[in-house]
Amino acid sequence: MIPSGTIRKFILGKSNFILSYSEYKRVLLTGQLCIIMFFLCLGYFLLDLSNSIYHGLAYQLAGAVLAAWCFVLNRVGYYTLAKILFGISVNVLVFLFCQVEPEATGLHMYYIPAALGVLATFGYEERGKSFLMLCIPVTLFIINKTTHFAIIKKTYHTSDLDEASLIIHFFGALLVSVLIIYYLISINFRSENSLRENEKQIASKNTELTRLNTELDQFVYSTAHDLMAPLSSVRGLIHLSRVTENEKELRELIEMMDGRVDDLQKFIRDISDYSRNTRLEVQMKKVQVSKLIRTILENLRSHPHTEKVKIELDVPTDLTIYSDSARLQIILSNLIGNAIKYMDAAKGNPMLKISADLRESHIRFIVQDNGLGIPANHIHKIFDMFYQANEKSEGSGLGLYIVKQAVEKLNGTILVASELQLGSTFTVVIPVHTQPSPEVQAD
Repeated sequence: MIPSGTIRKFILGKSNFILSYSEYKRVLLTGQLCIIMFFLCLGYFLLDLSNSIYHGLAYQLAGAVLAAWCFVLNRVGYYTLAKILFGISVNVLVFLFCQVEPEATGLHMYYIPAALGVLATFGYEERGKSFLMLCIPVTLFIINKTTHFAIIKKTYHTSDLDEASLIIHFFGALLVSVLIIYYLISINFRSENSLRENEKQIASKNTELTRLNTELDQFVYSTAHDLMAPLSSVRGLIHLSRVTENEKELRELIEMMDGRVDDLQKFIRDISDYSRNTRLEVQMKKVQVSKLIRTILENLRSHPHTEKVKIELDVPTDLTIYSDSARLQIILSNLIGNAIKYMDAAKGNPMLKISADLRESHIRFIVQDNGLGIPANHIHKIFDMFYQANEKSEGSGLGLYIVKQAVEKLNGTILVASELQLGSTFTVVIPVHTQPSPEVQAD
């Protein structure tokens, strides 16, 4: 029987804090057993007193006092002392009354919960003490059954009380035994649950580690390849520039070197974004959405295709949210940059539409273009690390992977709809704040 909050406070006191759950349960059990012993002794005292049976009143009263004392010791933190004193008191009281009560009363049944209580309240950690204490009820029971040793002299007894005492003793011993067994079962149940949860967590961690190791292997291999490719290209172009004497060819070679260096810088930025998104915690700041998007477009102005694309903005100028501005910039920069990079030059009206709207506690970004599009059999892989869906891809293949990771860091979702030669639409939905919270930093 698990005590309610009020009983728990009554048993433990207001200031007691027990770190170990098992010790906490043992302290509760000890307190409950003290309460039961107190009321049993008091009940027997009142029953005998009402029937003018005086030979055991002093011992019954002493038992109630001892139970109260053990309860107080347990409540103020003397757990071991309370358990030892309680165990000795119970067994001595049962021993004394077994000497003068007829066997028909079944008083000796209390030796069973007394033995169970010793094992349960001390626990496996103090099994040495519990086995020593276990010797007490066994020894006293043997003395009761094999000797005529007596301390209390019976002076009055009625057969009617024998039957009533048997019923009281049976239910008293049963109640205490059930309480102790229930405690043991609850401890075992909690331990099994804890083991199951630990196994689930370990399995989940192993799966995550396997995924991370696979990604790390792929990351190292692809990073080495993507770093070496532009460097090798630059080295080759340098070699060509040394042997040519044609000024026009030399300018072309320098421009090609410049392009390779740009590719290398973009790749390094992607790696930096990936590392920052993985390591840094989410930092909520005030973000003016239209200003953020215009800054991104300004940064992309140097891209050769930007002037060819008609860009349409559908973003309220007063739309302000509280979110992680750095991750929002990573997400939108990659999506907008890809839309410009993979425009369809064969079309007379390359178009890019960027919209943002607030829906309750979420903001929705839509980046829509009429560019080259993505083949249907590639869409489910575009967010994989280093995956390049388009044969004209010039980047590292990290961009959309970083976008997906950043969106997940913000507890958002990203969806893509695309048709080859018709264009693509990326929809990002992210939970946001519209008012600063205590932990939010303002710009």
